[in-house]
Amino acid sequence: MVTVEDKYSISLPGFLVEAGITLNEEASLEYMNAFMEFYVMVIDEPKSNIEKVLIDYELADLYPNNLKGYSELILDGLKQAVIVSQESDVVDTVINGLPARLLTINGTVEGIDIFYSLAYIEGKERYYQIFTWTLSEKETEYRDKMSKILYSFKEL
Repeated sequence: MVTVEDKYSISLPGFLVEAGITLNEEASLEYMNAFMEFYVMVIDEPKSNIEKVLIDYELADLYPNNLKGYSELILDGLKQAVIVSQESDVVDTVINGLPARLLTINGTVEGIDIFYSLAYIEGKERYYQIFTWTLSEKETEYRDKMSKILYSFKEL
């Protein structure tokens, strides 16, 4: 179990270690196993930041100021970096008492086929993005581990 700044905890497999490199400057958690090609990243941000972005960039008509709008905004941004070949339906669910939206994506980044298992979670005052990813060829091997990571998230 990893706890981040008294904000949240998440359970990670023992084969993951803290990333020695920055995967994303905005991430509050970055763990990986480069040999296994398995990565986990969490980005969290105050809900007020999203409201400000929607207003400042005149996006309120496109994205509602709620979990659905937040997840769609972030996903649309991700799709600018990933050539998506397959996308699951979004599953609206609850993770440890918090509203969540889950989906998977198969796509290509810089010629590499990647499988993503994603969660967008609404906390009391913050939104959380949990990204897990691996090579597409390892999807079957890691899919269950990725799901367990997503469902282990708890806001503190």
